[in-house]
Amino acid sequence: MRLDLKNSPTRVPLSARKLNSSPPKRRRSRELFIFLVFVLLSATFWFVQSLQRRFTYTLHIPVVYDSIPPEVGMQTKLPEYIEVSLEDEGGHLLEYTTRGLAPIRLRLQRDHQVIAGFSLSASALSGEVRSRLATSARVISISPASINATAYRRQRKVLPITLGSLPQVATGYAIGDIELTPAEITVFASGKALDTLTTILTAPFEEHMLKATTTTKVRLLLPDGVYASTNVVQVHVPVEQLTEQTFTLPVEVTGAPEGFVLLPLPRVATIQLTLPRSRYKDIKPEELKIAVAYPDLVTAGNASGETPRQLPITLVQKPDWLKHYRLTPDRVQYVIEERK
Repeated sequence: MRLDLKNSPTRVPLSARKLNSSPPKRRRSRELFIFLVFVLLSATFWFVQSLQRRFTYTLHIPVVYDSIPPEVGMQTKLPEYIEVSLEDEGGHLLEYTTRGLAPIRLRLQRDHQVIAGFSLSASALSGEVRSRLATSARVISISPASINATAYRRQRKVLPITLGSLPQVATGYAIGDIELTPAEITVFASGKALDTLTTILTAPFEEHMLKATTTTKVRLLLPDGVYASTNVVQVHVPVEQLTEQTFTLPVEVTGAPEGFVLLPLPRVATIQLTLPRSRYKDIKPEELKIAVAYPDLVTAGNASGETPRQLPITLVQKPDWLKHYRLTPDRVQYVIEERK
């Protein structure tokens, strides 16, 4: 008997296959790393070369002025910065951009204690600019070339301050007398601008819903060309919880002609007051008076003619601080009697 024996394929362990495949991956990673290193070196070399090259650039140097009193104005607008066009090495331009340049400071000039304005000649301004640049810089242009602003005295006017909008309060609360500190302010402007102003408004109240007394500061809304020594005002807003109080009062009659008597029906009415809690004990029934007016169509000599069937009741006497009330009933019928 003949047996055909065939060699079966040798199986390679999984771990061995992994070991055989890892060297190509390491080679690719090493090649990628070498490539990135060359890219980084090239970028660094290019950057260093760029820093040594010369470029044209525009810089803005800020200008800082002495505080100007509100009663003093300038005939011309003061520049906020000096625009400098220059040529310099890339390294210096990078330094200007990242570090910034020191501002140019100008003092308010006076002539015999009278404010004259600001002045900086072209040569002085050029010196200020060059002192902030590297020696390798070449200045192409400076704009503006000089600074000259003549001062003048503005006219003044004292105006009251008005709250721009009343704050909102939660239901069941009320606002008392609002206090502004200061209540008026001196503003400075041209005579033409002052003639159109009667008050200075504040910005809207920032608190959206009040439930307690609040003291805060709000900004003044000064029109263009109008200046003041301050632009904020303190606002004190007293907020109190409301309560109710009820009185029954007799209905009086006003304007009755001689010889006639008007009898309201009913002769009393109820008044319901809505007032702050702190005022609950401050009000007495004697401080309140309700009445109806005698009809105009009825006179002492002529009792005929069409007259209204009901007369409205009005509150004719009350404390000034009382704002909210309700009358029940608010109208009454009546009878007119003639007395001989």
